[in-house]
Amino acid sequence: MHEYAQDAMTYVRNYGRPDLFITFTCNPKWPEITNLLLTGQTSSDRHEIIARVFIQKIKVLMDYIVKHKVFGIIRCWMYSVEWQKRGLPHAHILLWMLDTIRPDDIDSIISAENPDPKTDPELYSVVTTNMIHGPCGVHNPDSPCMENGNCTKRFPPLLVADTVSGIDGYPLYRRRSTDNNGKSIVMKVKGNNVIVDNRWIVPYCPLLSKTFSTHCNVEYCNSIKSIKYVCKYVNKGSDMAVFGIVEPNANDEVTQFQLGRYVSCNEAIWRLFSFPIHERHPTVVHLAVHLENGQRVYFTDANAAQRAEQPQATTLTNFFSTCESDPFAWTLLYSEMPRYYTFNAASKRFQRRKKGNVVTGFTDVYSTDVLGRIYTVHRHQDECFYLRLLLVNIRGPTSFDSLRTVDGVLSHSLRCKCFFASESNSYIVCDHHSRMSSIGPDPIVGQI
Repeated sequence: MHEYAQDAMTYVRNYGRPDLFITFTCNPKWPEITNLLLTGQTSSDRHEIIARVFIQKIKVLMDYIVKHKVFGIIRCWMYSVEWQKRGLPHAHILLWMLDTIRPDDIDSIISAENPDPKTDPELYSVVTTNMIHGPCGVHNPDSPCMENGNCTKRFPPLLVADTVSGIDGYPLYRRRSTDNNGKSIVMKVKGNNVIVDNRWIVPYCPLLSKTFSTHCNVEYCNSIKSIKYVCKYVNKGSDMAVFGIVEPNANDEVTQFQLGRYVSCNEAIWRLFSFPIHERHPTVVHLAVHLENGQRVYFTDANAAQRAEQPQATTLTNFFSTCESDPFAWTLLYSEMPRYYTFNAASKRFQRRKKGNVVTGFTDVYSTDVLGRIYTVHRHQDECFYLRLLLVNIRGPTSFDSLRTVDGVLSHSLRCKCFFASESNSYIVCDHHSRMSSIGPDPIVGQI
């Protein structure tokens, strides 16, 4: 889960914040599900039907968004499938647009109001059936979303005549009051009639809701401060459960209770079918970072001496050798290599891509939208931390020694090279006791 969240942050590093955050939920009343049920069965009795139908719906939804460009050209996307404890799956989707959505365009994509039943009765039926939250609060204090007397989903929001996007987190969508042409309906909540106005409508895209007839929450990602939370939330993984093991005469409460994953029937079926749980585009290639002779070596009793003497190449060591023999690689940063080269896992070598867009000035060099991500290194690992610091700033190094060389002088450590570079290459590099700069792709180094 941590790897997927880091990959999502790689998209943010290259393309900025995502534009749209979509939660697509399975509807057990889809005709594709109900038509296959036997007499007397409900959707909860046939989890294999739910899984097969939902994976097809996700594929159609992503094709609808990416290939048919209902929101515009999509630069990159990712989604993760999760399950509620009662068994229904849902997908969290992040979309990065080529043309960033402007605040003035929000109302044309996202709505948080009851549609007019006379103008569009089909959309009105979908919204009133699937896109109403609660009502909770004083109308239903026992609602699952209530905690300490407040709704954890922050309902009901304020009624506003125009969308407000200048706040942290999600914007305040346009929710007009009944006095300002807003629509309302009457619902039964615990036997009482409750007037439900636009404050209880979950934000949705009219086109997606009408097409798929399900709960499909569409949110505009407004603040850069919420990006890390969103990327981690999308990849948070399965639910957890605490369960007790009853033993006779057992008083040890620490060992009696265990923490484990909560796997529902539908998730079990999904995994048995080998359906994908995470999908993304473009590909993110993970790049190793290690000190000289510090790579992992896998060996047996028979080849231990040989592997110790001649360890296999890694993406980092082959990056050095490629820069030494290939003039084009000498112009690249380590994280830019996957865009122009593929790493052959069998031969442990970078090879130029044979398909893609031709790079200007090079007839035999092709580029793609593949991204590279260097593994993070904790600052307590001093030399490896400063090695990564140099790799994200120095183009075309040919060896570990070349990274430690400043003006023809070989430094005794990578840490010294970072500080010497502040005089020769105009870089500011912090140590453990100085203030950090936050300019550029790495939060530790900035250029004067």
